[in-house]
Amino acid sequence: MIGPREAYERGVTKMADESFRGARVRSLPKANRSYGTGRVCKDPTCGTKLSRYNRWEFCWQHEPVHSYTPRGRRKKHEAA
Repeated sequence: MIGPREAYERGVTKMADESFRGARVRSLPKANRSYGTGRVCKDPTCGTKLSRYNRWEFCWQHEPVHSYTPRGRRKKHEAA
């Protein structure tokens, strides 16, 4: 049996030698949402520069508390 390089040089190819390996080409993931640059915390006593990826108008110290939304599956209650 000859190797793939020798087969190529001799002009001998098989169907298996012509197939490609690897993963399928996929589209790129969606870009992260951004909210503009150069923003500053809305609190008048604070001058913290906000990240472009921070959707809130306040920095972490002055942001009001948000309610928690649980995600995912609920745990089953065990029968007593």
